[in-house]
Amino acid sequence: MKYTVILQPEAVGYSVTCPAVPGAVSQGDTLGEALAMITEAIELLLECMADEGERPLEETPEVIAGEVAAVLAGRREDGLPMTIETCEVEVRLPAAV
Repeated sequence: MKYTVILQPEAVGYSVTCPAVPGAVSQGDTLGEALAMITEAIELLLECMADEGERPLEETPEVIAGEVAAVLAGRREDGLPMTIETCEVEVRLPAAV
């Protein structure tokens, strides 16, 4: 399954979040490392959710747009450039999801 992630450039590397999987936050020194780390974080959170009988949020334009707006607002408040990037990552779903 594919999930949209939001990448924020930092002084070194990237911070990255996944709007449809609350709590999925990571970082990496390179774009590739950041994407690998968030993929792992998403998979682990989905596994924990499945163990608890929970399902992830449905990824909708509204979920993505809400997180993009929050990220941009935070960057503006912190005096950072209003530059972010979104992309999709492929994750393996646990059997129970």
